[in-house]
Amino acid sequence: MSEWLGKPRITEKDIEKAQPSLLEFFPILTRYFVNSQKMRVTAILSDEEAEGLKGAITAAFGSFTPGNLQKALHQALADWSMKSRRIGIPRESGNARK
Repeated sequence: MSEWLGKPRITEKDIEKAQPSLLEFFPILTRYFVNSQKMRVTAILSDEEAEGLKGAITAAFGSFTPGNLQKALHQALADWSMKSRRIGIPRESGNARK
């Protein structure tokens, strides 16, 4: 969709302007087009790490569901990002590629 509209990133407003009925009649499809261009992160966890993560999410949110996993990951990323800024971790530290 973003390629069709000639934009690197699109919003629901861009889709509404180009295809008004898409947002009105197919909101899930509109959300797909907006979300499909967002960054994905994949992590391979050992069995012990996975069980620890499941236990921590269950303790914090009451159950282990995809929605609760998403909330926990967003919270952990925000906490880590704030902490790294506070203690001055350089952006190009660790195994980050340039």
